[in-house]
Amino acid sequence: MSHNLRTSGFSSVLRSFLITLILLSTLFLIPITKAQSSVSLYYFYGEDCPQCSDITILIEELEAGYPELEVHKLEISHNTTNSELFNAFIQAYNPPAVDLPAVFISNKSLIGYELTKEKLENEIAWCVQNECPDPLSLIKGKEEDQSPLLVMLIGTALIEGINPCGFAVLIVLLASLLLVKSKRSVLCVGLAFIASVFATHSFVGFGIMEFYPVSGMSPLIRSIIILTIVSAGIINIRDFWRGKATLAIPSPLKPTLRKLASYASLPGALLLGFLATLGGLPCTGPIYLTMLDLIAETPSKTVFYLLLYNFFYALPLFVILAIIYKGASPEDIEEWRKGKRRYMKLIAGLVMLALGTAMLFGFV
Repeated sequence: MSHNLRTSGFSSVLRSFLITLILLSTLFLIPITKAQSSVSLYYFYGEDCPQCSDITILIEELEAGYPELEVHKLEISHNTTNSELFNAFIQAYNPPAVDLPAVFISNKSLIGYELTKEKLENEIAWCVQNECPDPLSLIKGKEEDQSPLLVMLIGTALIEGINPCGFAVLIVLLASLLLVKSKRSVLCVGLAFIASVFATHSFVGFGIMEFYPVSGMSPLIRSIIILTIVSAGIINIRDFWRGKATLAIPSPLKPTLRKLASYASLPGALLLGFLATLGGLPCTGPIYLTMLDLIAETPSKTVFYLLLYNFFYALPLFVILAIIYKGASPEDIEEWRKGKRRYMKLIAGLVMLALGTAMLFGFV
């Protein structure tokens, strides 16, 4: 009897095990539905955009049809913040054309006439079934590591700042000051000149960037800049061998600058800094254009990077001022400048050629 009980007990356990196994097997056969995550879509439009009204209606319909869809509508015609964000998206996604309306979803951009109901619905349906990244995370990811850009900006600013044009004007100004005034006057007028150079160079940068506040630098402008900087680089390298300066302050402006420098006054120094900066743009201006393109790719830090760049651009002038203030004669500094002028041209030419080549092949 005990044997029967043991057999009955074993059968009962075996039966329970088999039932459990069957139930577990059934669970594995049931298709597992993946939890649907939210889908982020960024829609940029303008109030004066004729095509945008139709797309707005389409997106509202899709928003109602897809509960998972999270739409961010951003008008850019009258909103600077939205314009800067649109610029950041353009720089990150690098679409073949820039237009409105524009939609960014996952790692895809649909812009202008590419933005159709069929394409938009396909992208939304894909992201509903598959986990897609938030487009904003792609923008933030691109802007997080800016240390290489920072190093490039500082190094290039110093190279642009070490140019014979600005040095020559400052040395003439300080030499005139030392003939008639005290060292304190040398310091004050020298700082006024440098401040004027910094402010003028910065305003020129902001002015140029106003041509592409929303869509970034157009392919045509980029091509012109590449051609300009490569040509300027070749000219500077050629001038190194010839011992001449092709890209320099225009000759008609030089007498005016010398006359202003001879006055050695505070207002004269401010005007001199303004004119010398504008007149000296042919020397190293192409380098500046290239850096402005890179600075524009970080809309959230554009002002900071531009001011930082111009601080280091003006830094070599501070060094010259400090050396003369400490007792070195302007004549000795001028002699050194003339002796190293060819090498300054060579360095600037090589940098221009390198930047132009990097832009041509898409490295910057």
